[in-house]
Amino acid sequence: MKLVIFGATGGTGRELLQQALAGGHEVTACVRSPDKLGEVEQAGLRVLRGDVLVPADVENAVAGQDAVFSAIGAGAGRTSLRADGTRNVVEAMEKGGVRRLVCLSSLGVGDSSSNLSAFTKYVVIAVFLRHAFADHERQEAIVRQSALDWIIVRPPHLTNGPRTGTYRHGFRATDTGIEGKVSRADVADFMLRQLTDDTYLRQTPGVSY
Repeated sequence: MKLVIFGATGGTGRELLQQALAGGHEVTACVRSPDKLGEVEQAGLRVLRGDVLVPADVENAVAGQDAVFSAIGAGAGRTSLRADGTRNVVEAMEKGGVRRLVCLSSLGVGDSSSNLSAFTKYVVIAVFLRHAFADHERQEAIVRQSALDWIIVRPPHLTNGPRTGTYRHGFRATDTGIEGKVSRADVADFMLRQLTDDTYLRQTPGVSY
């Protein structure tokens, strides 16, 4: 398939890029700074200089694609990058007739806050990540309100562990038995599976060990 990845220079975005190429897909990485991708030069890769906050850049990247991955990331400070960038992505997809969007969010957003420990909810998120999670909430609202074939993926704490292919997903919001961590490689694995699997169409599955 022909795929475009926004946020390809981030930890999960890089995993998406590498796994998609290994799977034989044609991948466009839309990035502000192509040099941040390093030495990733493989058959099937197109690196496009662009900013997710610039609608024309996003439209150019989305045109002619079969599916779109959003792995847009930002720091813990006050920001609207995820929401503003995702709005541009959604509008470009609707304008260009591209249907499938797989969007990276976070466990703890919306009803999934029940999956988290009290310390994570009331200290880590409430004190240190409140701006980031507010941005995620706005981002998810934009995706939900679209007419796209979307899947919002919610992982907990991300690690740099290996791709195992063995993880839990789609667990109930009341499930407190998850480990609360998952590798970026396994998140990318799960996101790529959503290209052709409609199990979680227009849903917000969590993914964790």
